[in-house]
Amino acid sequence: MRLIILVEGQTEEAFIKDVLKPHLDDRGVFTSATIVGKMTAQKRGHQRRGGGHFRHWKKDILRILGGDESDGLRLTTFFDLYGLPQDFPGLEEHGRDLDTARRCLSLEAALAAEFNDRRFIPYIQRHEFEALVFAALPSLRGLLDASDDLAGLTRLEGVLSAISPEDINDGPTTAPSKRLLVDVPGFRKTLHGPLATADTGLAALRERCPRFDVWVSTLERL
Repeated sequence: MRLIILVEGQTEEAFIKDVLKPHLDDRGVFTSATIVGKMTAQKRGHQRRGGGHFRHWKKDILRILGGDESDGLRLTTFFDLYGLPQDFPGLEEHGRDLDTARRCLSLEAALAAEFNDRRFIPYIQRHEFEALVFAALPSLRGLLDASDDLAGLTRLEGVLSAISPEDINDGPTTAPSKRLLVDVPGFRKTLHGPLATADTGLAALRERCPRFDVWVSTLERL
């Protein structure tokens, strides 16, 4: 089985390559990641940028599914709930649902309906990749030494004593990435994110992030 994972940026691409790919490859699910919207961005001269409008993402999904029509291909997504493009399927209808677990399910269903292909497995990360970094705070602490960063990590650990990383909400100042920006000013997503999550390990991330665990279990069963 060949699995392609569409991601939003370089950090997520590195995470798939370093953490998820070895695990799935060992189970006969040979995995690769590609940045969604990257081809369109490259045509516009932005060599390392992805993201953008969903209409560009849709072209990428159709290109992948149409390029290999065999049953040995699966395509999944690793998109952040926080900050989805405004033209994302179902966002106008479900985007204001305060229950973010239900919102993820509704948006995944709308995304699946957009393509109606059994080889396509939509997944939306609640609330964003940085939720996995929240599940890896002890490892992140080992990568930082500035006193304000360490104090900020202590504050975040206090927040997580009451809720799980996936339950951090998605407000413009309280989403995981925004909390890290304020509390851990030395954090650099592309550098520290993959390192911290890799050091923590997939098993611990799955234990602390049950929705993420369900997705990984689905991919294992391929």
